[in-house]
Amino acid sequence: MNKDMFRILNKVIATGFFSGYLPVAPGTWGSLLALILIIFFPGLLTIPVLLLTIVTGITVASLEENFTGIKDKPSIVIDEITGIFITFTGVEINWWVLLAGFILFRFFDIFKPFPINRSQNLPSGLGIMMDDILAGLLSMSIIKLVFIFI
Repeated sequence: MNKDMFRILNKVIATGFFSGYLPVAPGTWGSLLALILIIFFPGLLTIPVLLLTIVTGITVASLEENFTGIKDKPSIVIDEITGIFITFTGVEINWWVLLAGFILFRFFDIFKPFPINRSQNLPSGLGIMMDDILAGLLSMSIIKLVFIFI
């Protein structure tokens, strides 16, 4: 694979098949893409796939940042895709859970309460990914807690 093809493939993955270039709120579009993937391919919600997504996300986000010279470019949405996958891993999926998880994840991803806000200071792809990893973990924890009491 030549250098140009590698960069294009990296951009396709980093931007969630270019969903990160859709107008207004690219992170929301990336999150919606992840929801669609979960609805049609629920088998994606496994620990091995999740770990692969995290490692791939850190790698492609780092490379994309190096290629463009822009730190945490908004079109990079592999972090939102990963965060949504985390939100729903180990959770019984139904429409209410999908809606609640999506809203919770987007809330934590947008407003970044402590310690999520601090995680963006990590270098390169790790910093790009970590806030969404934490937002996904927090969202998943809340969903699981709610189901304990319902």
